[in-house]
Amino acid sequence: MRLYTTAITMARRAGLGPDDVVVAGVSGGPDSCTLMRVLRIASIRFGFRVQAAHLIHDFRGQETYDDADFVRRRWSKCIVDEVDVGAYQREFGISSFEQAARDVRYDFLSRVAEQVGARLVAVGHTADDLAETVLLHLARGSGLHGLRGMSELDEWPYPAGREQDLRVWRPLLELTRHHTISYCQNYGIDYRDDSTNYMREFARNRVRHDLMPALKEQLNPRIVEALGRLSRTASAQADYMEEQAELLWPEVASKPVTEEGILHLNRERLAEAHPALQYVLLRRAWITVTGQDRRLTERHLAAMARIVAAPGSGKTVELPKGYRFSAKGPCATLAAPAPRDGCPYPALSRPFRLTLPMGPIAVAVTKQDRWEVTAQAVRLPPDAALNTGDPLAAYLSPAALAEGATVRTWQAGDRIQPLGMSGTRKLQDLFTDAGVPRGWRERMPLVVTPRGIAWVAGVRIADWAAVSPSDGDEYPAIMVRFECVSG
Repeated sequence: MRLYTTAITMARRAGLGPDDVVVAGVSGGPDSCTLMRVLRIASIRFGFRVQAAHLIHDFRGQETYDDADFVRRRWSKCIVDEVDVGAYQREFGISSFEQAARDVRYDFLSRVAEQVGARLVAVGHTADDLAETVLLHLARGSGLHGLRGMSELDEWPYPAGREQDLRVWRPLLELTRHHTISYCQNYGIDYRDDSTNYMREFARNRVRHDLMPALKEQLNPRIVEALGRLSRTASAQADYMEEQAELLWPEVASKPVTEEGILHLNRERLAEAHPALQYVLLRRAWITVTGQDRRLTERHLAAMARIVAAPGSGKTVELPKGYRFSAKGPCATLAAPAPRDGCPYPALSRPFRLTLPMGPIAVAVTKQDRWEVTAQAVRLPPDAALNTGDPLAAYLSPAALAEGATVRTWQAGDRIQPLGMSGTRKLQDLFTDAGVPRGWRERMPLVVTPRGIAWVAGVRIADWAAVSPSDGDEYPAIMVRFECVSG
């Protein structure tokens, strides 16, 4: 009965109805099996449709593919994709494998949601997951923002730019892992047991298998409930602080981010705010300029607050990815890395996965920092001009992008097989031949696939990524276009 009540209550709070589609991220474990049962119960009552989605992480060998087979048998219409998390981690320079796996998982789920027209993605996080997250954030010295952990309904975490139309939904957040396992066992529901959940090299597993049992035994048998209460209290207080920041924001930042990626702040209004509210305002400034909430720590916020309060001018603090926060007179400034030699290309704070057209969706748009990238599926006539006439737009082969693509900037040693050549060339030499100023090179966007660099925007397409016209028939292509937008 508790599961039925949970299903109905959560669906009602999410505002679901007959016109809605919910994507469910499933792994095959007890949490996701219970999640699908909850969604099925609620869908019968409220009429929404459920679309299961499973990502093969390509990390655990045959066990990974056995999980995928299990999921396909259990939910025949499940959408399944595969990604090499290790390769993604190396390519993007992400220190944590757990973070890399989370990124690719949410990126996949967001693409499925776009394909099926969903506004909610349901995941099987339980009260235990919430407690573990709070402890991890606490151990890292997180402030109020981190202690809220996770909520029943949250903004979309990754990639940036999907926040306005997509949410993470956690229908099981009031249940424990014991509940989901017991439910599966009591009703004879088979499930998979992920071996990576026992690997002590992952911080979450050490919290789960070592720290939590010790806390239950030696400190508080109901530690999961206690941490859940802490999360809810922190969340309520953080929400209040956000509301106050929203009211004060027009006075703190009266003008939008400039085309150069600079946000001017009213230093006096910042200094007058309560220190706790200052942190919220400064974090909001960071998100406004960078488009993301990552990398900015409590240490950074404390340094920024000291500059706001310090008498005099000319003080500066270096922030992640080359961003700078400074104060001069009545103004404080958060600025993106300065353009070099008049470079027209905006800085890219981090690599990002390019969203590609899927199924009936012919156009996909990805936003990162001040870049907006459009990928459009088209069919070209045999006599079509393959030059788009725009240096920041190109026709690429769908086959070349079939395994996905990311966008990043130049790295030392990068090579490309230029169109019309059988061998490769260093990008450094290509830039020199094309007359690209040295100060521009680290800003020029590259479209990269597992095979290599498919396109150096504004310079050259790879030979293997170019479209190949067919005799007498239309042929498919994907037009990728970069556009610089105002902040």
